[in-house]
Amino acid sequence: MSIRLKVARTEKELEDVFTFRHQVYVTERGKFSSGCGNAKRIVDQYDAVPSAANIIAYEGDIPVASMRVNRDSEIGLPAEEYFDFSKIRESIAAECRLNGLEKPVVVGGSMLAIHKDWRNRRNVIFALFKMAAGVMHDWGASHVIGSISEETLGLYGRIGFRPIGDPEWNEEVHDRLVPILAPFDKVFEWTYGDIGDKISPFWLNNFCGQFERLLLSPGDVLFRQGDAAEQAYAIDEGWVSISRADKHGNEMVLANLSRGALFGELAILDKEPRSATATAISNVGLIVLERQRLMSIIKNQPEKMGQLLLHLAKQVRDMDDLALVQAFAPETRKVEHALSRLWRSADTDSRDPNVRIAKIGPQQIAKSAQIREDEVLRVLETEKAKGVLDYGKRNIRFFQEPVMEDIHEVMSQ
Repeated sequence: MSIRLKVARTEKELEDVFTFRHQVYVTERGKFSSGCGNAKRIVDQYDAVPSAANIIAYEGDIPVASMRVNRDSEIGLPAEEYFDFSKIRESIAAECRLNGLEKPVVVGGSMLAIHKDWRNRRNVIFALFKMAAGVMHDWGASHVIGSISEETLGLYGRIGFRPIGDPEWNEEVHDRLVPILAPFDKVFEWTYGDIGDKISPFWLNNFCGQFERLLLSPGDVLFRQGDAAEQAYAIDEGWVSISRADKHGNEMVLANLSRGALFGELAILDKEPRSATATAISNVGLIVLERQRLMSIIKNQPEKMGQLLLHLAKQVRDMDDLALVQAFAPETRKVEHALSRLWRSADTDSRDPNVRIAKIGPQQIAKSAQIREDEVLRVLETEKAKGVLDYGKRNIRFFQEPVMEDIHEVMSQ
């Protein structure tokens, strides 16, 4: 079943957060055992201030993870209950003055709770962190502080945090805690990184703190052809297949999309039913864009319409090119066009920045290009002999960009 992450806004969602904390910290882990009484919920003064946001993840209707984010206020931040950050604050303020910047905006994360069945599934934890980073971005954060369990230090180090003090045992929470700090730009770079180069700035600038996130497993259907449309999606991790069926039930794969791809936005603009089906090919992380939010932006800031139109114009051009290829190009050209699209959307190999990896095999390419798999294999062998790529049953490794003639010139020959 899919996992949906959102900022808790309703009374029920907030109550789910508070009771879920108790379930994880007290019932499962034996933390915060003193002072909780029989309330079966954990809530404190940092939940009551206006500058607080609680993020919750649901599997269906069941909470599986939560996290709190706070912007600096008169009562400080939760991490300062356990460590003295006054010297760090002075250092941050002095650094900002030296660089001619405004007063720093310090934020913090706390109350990270993960159900025991999901604790070792990094996609859930990292999705929480990414949701938090979106909220912090909207707040104009400059630095992030926190106090964490010593055992999670490596996890936070991957995001850009560093320890700023020695671990200390805390009797109240029954754990060894470490104070940590990160410049927010490092956290934001980890969160969006190269996806910011693939998604139009229109979406990140206007939706960042409003995003919901969705985690899918292989084979999960996000939406079906004919469904009503209220959301668009951007792929943060994994691959999604977009397919369409004719009246006889014959399926045609229109595209295999990966990190940075945006899809489904046309349906939320014209309120027409979905024209295709979207299915997860692998484990997938999606950023969810709400129609209501989009309409509100356009209504209140008409100047944003120009940015949206530029994005939509590019989408139309891409679909025109795909239609030309599918209708008129010879089979070899169809495969080359599919490879070119895969190269543009492929992920950079973490071990070699000069290599890109697409987690799609020959069978999926054949469906997308609407040709026989043996023709795909023939083209792949040719490109492999040239040193352009290597491939297996489930992935393609690109060593350089495939060369493809302009489709409009090909059609005119």
